[in-house]
Amino acid sequence: INAEYGGAAELILGLTSDASSLLLITSNKELVHSVWDTLGDKDKKLSVTSAEILVNITSHGEQYTDPQQTVPLILQILNNPDATHLYNSMGMVLNNISRSPEQAEILVKMLSLENCQMFVKQLSRGQEQGYLAAVLGNIAVTEGGREHLSHESVFTELISFLTMPGNIIVRRNTARLLRNLSFDTKTHTALIEHLPQIVYPLVGGEEVEEDEMDKLPIDLQYLPEDKRREPDLQTRVFLSDTLFQMGGTFAVRERYRENNYYVLLKNYDHWEEDMDARERIQNVIYLIVQDDGEVDLRKDGELPQGVEEADGQEQVVHVKREEEETRETSIENSGS
Repeated sequence: INAEYGGAAELILGLTSDASSLLLITSNKELVHSVWDTLGDKDKKLSVTSAEILVNITSHGEQYTDPQQTVPLILQILNNPDATHLYNSMGMVLNNISRSPEQAEILVKMLSLENCQMFVKQLSRGQEQGYLAAVLGNIAVTEGGREHLSHESVFTELISFLTMPGNIIVRRNTARLLRNLSFDTKTHTALIEHLPQIVYPLVGGEEVEEDEMDKLPIDLQYLPEDKRREPDLQTRVFLSDTLFQMGGTFAVRERYRENNYYVLLKNYDHWEEDMDARERIQNVIYLIVQDDGEVDLRKDGELPQGVEEADGQEQVVHVKREEEETRETSIENSGS
């Protein structure tokens, strides 16, 4: 494949959306290597098409790529200011090859703290690469990933993405990342200092009595009447789960009570219409009002059994031409 054969790349892209055709393509290792090589082609349309082919290939399983060879190349692209047209697709590829805890463990061993800082820096610029947030959410199930993500140089910027306007992928995956971090009590030191930011998306503009208002954190006092809650249900669920997992630690429950989070969470409970989401926030409220005669819910630093299954709901991303596919689960072929 080269710049003269952009039409062939378009054909290959169409074939990679079909599992049976994909086997034919991936069996030709020289062809796959050529696709990777054309990522650096001067013809941006061809390089973008090649990136989308790789998104589709990796969406069918990790057996179609070797992280030891591909991850360094992806990181090189993401660090290249002249390759911004490939950032989003490369984020999708990284997401696809780190979906399971086993895959995430392989990836995180290849990522430095500086790499995570780079991901966060790019996300903060508002560039169209929201799937980097999904990658960070994936590695949060690993000990090494949690160590990187809870580092002050990463976490302080990262948590601000909970309110990033116009990017549901970033907000949802930031909330998912926080949920994954919260399973490990060693991360609660970082999380507890940012409770107002974690709760903020769940807060509306309801009136709060003056004596109740004074007990709230400053950042949650006197919010405007038109303050809107996070519109995405899954993001709200992830945040409720985060608050519940954190509430298994006594110091966090004490913070909930001292800062009167009960009032805000009760208002959210009354507002929420989804019954499953209501049950989750009611579990948090129960932790606040119950007596502390019981021990904490988890041993320090121990991930509860089943966290892998809980995280397995994350989507595979791929490129399709069908009109009904939404941008949240795929991207439109730029040539269609």
